[in-house]
Amino acid sequence: MSDYYDQSYFDWQKNIGAFGGWANLVKFEKDIDAQMNVVDFGCGGGFLLKNIACKGKMGVEINETARMHAGKLGVKAVASVDELPDDWADCIISNNALEHVPDPLNQLILLKNKLKAGGKIIFVVPCDSIRFKYDPKDVNYHLYSWSPMNLGNLFTEAGYQVVESKAFIHKWPPRYQLIAKLFGKRMFHLFCRIYGRIERSWFQVRVVAVKK
Repeated sequence: MSDYYDQSYFDWQKNIGAFGGWANLVKFEKDIDAQMNVVDFGCGGGFLLKNIACKGKMGVEINETARMHAGKLGVKAVASVDELPDDWADCIISNNALEHVPDPLNQLILLKNKLKAGGKIIFVVPCDSIRFKYDPKDVNYHLYSWSPMNLGNLFTEAGYQVVESKAFIHKWPPRYQLIAKLFGKRMFHLFCRIYGRIERSWFQVRVVAVKK
């Protein structure tokens, strides 16, 4: 997997990730406060964590180039879950990353050891439509997608108590950066919610669970 997620992949993803560091806060920020230690699973270049107001920040990222970039932003990123300290995180977040790993259940089980008792885990993942045709040249290289039911079952199997697992209707529209620049945060997210109901080739699912 690390051979695929190399510098060229990060170079392609970098501008998207930088914008996402602002645009994707809406998925997590209401569940995080300034006193929390937060882990971002699949943190990329550290863009999202950079924008989160919290006490401690760590990321897990397989891409070495992305980890180095995260470090430049002041975010400590490690290559695997095993490198995280046990019982450290108050909240573990992840935005469209779990679908890239070959062993999602095992990763969730490992992450549970990194959460404090009663700690929260919030993941957002894709849910692809049956109309989403196979393309061997697709740069995203997703291995999985989940419905709200599947995702809730996955987290239950990993040993978490699921609080909710449901559709997150929100998708960046065409020319999303221009829309954000011209209309600001509130209107940008309104456009995203509308476009998420119009463009239906794939969706997003958000799960919130806690460590038992």
